[in-house]
Amino acid sequence: MASRVTTLYLAARTGSRVVRYLIRPATHHAGVSRDPWSLPGRPHLPVRRGASLARRALGLVVLLVLSVLGAVLLVPLLVLLGVGTASGYAVAGWLLGFTLLLAALGAIWTFRRASRLITAPEEAVPGPLDAATGDDETGLLALLRAGERALPASARSALHATVIATRDALRATAGDLSLGRDAYDVRQAAREDLPELLRSYRAAPRSPETDRLLLGQLGLIGRRMQGITRERQQQQARALEAQRRYLESKYGEEGS
Repeated sequence: MASRVTTLYLAARTGSRVVRYLIRPATHHAGVSRDPWSLPGRPHLPVRRGASLARRALGLVVLLVLSVLGAVLLVPLLVLLGVGTASGYAVAGWLLGFTLLLAALGAIWTFRRASRLITAPEEAVPGPLDAATGDDETGLLALLRAGERALPASARSALHATVIATRDALRATAGDLSLGRDAYDVRQAAREDLPELLRSYRAAPRSPETDRLLLGQLGLIGRRMQGITRERQQQQARALEAQRRYLESKYGEEGS
């Protein structure tokens, strides 16, 4: 008897998880994200896009089935409670109002869940550059969390500024087709220099001198990363200006 109850419980729990997975949107709505490590997506691949659409359709079918089952259970109950209320039973009236409230909440929940399944953006498949940058950013985030636990308060803000500057430089050089000096320095800082710096600091005896050396080296790396990001931004601004001059020279006389 106990084994049957356990089997039924496991089956019910598994079914509940499957239903929750199907009626959950593929991704959350786009909006303001408080995650500083979120990456911009790349174009969707056809296979992944088809899987996402199939999941949305299956989720809508599950919602429809749940709605029909809910209606099958609620309609007879509402009829019975309505008869009891008409017969003058006060308790039936209270239960009828409560049941109607539950039905309204269930309808609102179903509508919102269906709208999220329909309108939620599809999952993006990262390309090779996104994957490499994402791995480096994941390492930086782990480094930052470890440093916040191990470093004194005076060095935490410096570490945070340097890690954020390195992350920005990683994103600025993610589109480089060749591994130039800037892209090499950024990846070395994220993968080797910053982790090695923290390891050396934690292995050394604590003293004002080691704190001063740590802050100096963090500042050195941070300034280099900020310089790379600033240079890339200037390059993009110059490219945009050149594009503007080209378009004006090409279409300006005809437009005037």
